[in-house]
Amino acid sequence: MRIAAHILSYIFHPIFLPTFGLLVIFGLNSYIAATTPAQKQFFLIGWIFINTAVIPFLFTAFLRWKNLVSSIQLETREDRIVPFTFALFFYLTNYWLLRDIPMPQIIYSIFLGSSVAVGIALIVNFYTKISIHMIGMGGITAAIYAMAQIYSLPLTFAVIIGVIASGLVGSARYILESHDLKQISMGWFTGFITVYLPIVMGWG
Repeated sequence: MRIAAHILSYIFHPIFLPTFGLLVIFGLNSYIAATTPAQKQFFLIGWIFINTAVIPFLFTAFLRWKNLVSSIQLETREDRIVPFTFALFFYLTNYWLLRDIPMPQIIYSIFLGSSVAVGIALIVNFYTKISIHMIGMGGITAAIYAMAQIYSLPLTFAVIIGVIASGLVGSARYILESHDLKQISMGWFTGFITVYLPIVMGWG
C-alpha cells in the first residue's frame, strides 16, 4: 500500500501539475487547441515545464546540497519557506511574462489562480503543513470544471476522473503520514477555489 502511495505521490508531484494541467486543457478543449498554433502550444508547455518543474527542482536540490533544507521532499514547514517563496516569485514572473503573449483568456486565469494558490500556501505554511499535492489536484479539477461551464463542453466524466484522482492522491498523502485530513482537504479546496474563480470571473 505504501509503495502505491509513493508512486502516486511522485506521478502527481506538484512540480509536474502545471504542465499536466496545460496538457489537459489542450487535450480536452478542441476550440483552444484549434485556435492556439501547435508551435505556441509546444513553446508554452516547454516554458512552463522548465519554470515550474526543472528550475524549482534544481533550486531545491541546491538547498539540500548546502544543507539548507533537511530533505528534498520538504517534509517540514521550515524546509518549505524558501522554496515556496522562490516558487511564488517564478509563478508571478511567468504570469506577467505570459500576458505579453496572445493566448486564450483561460490560460491567463489559470496562472493567476495558480500564483495566488502558491501565495496562500506560503502564508498558511507558517501555521500548518498544507498539502501542495492537493492544491495542485484541486486546481486541475477546477480548471476542467470551469472550462466545461464556460465552453459548454461535455466534460462530466473528466471532472469525475479529476475528483477520483484527487481522492487517490489525498489517500496516498494520508497513508504516507505526510498530512492529516484537515491539511489534505484544506489543500484541495484552496487549489479549487483559487483556480475556479479567476476562470469563471474572467480575471487575469
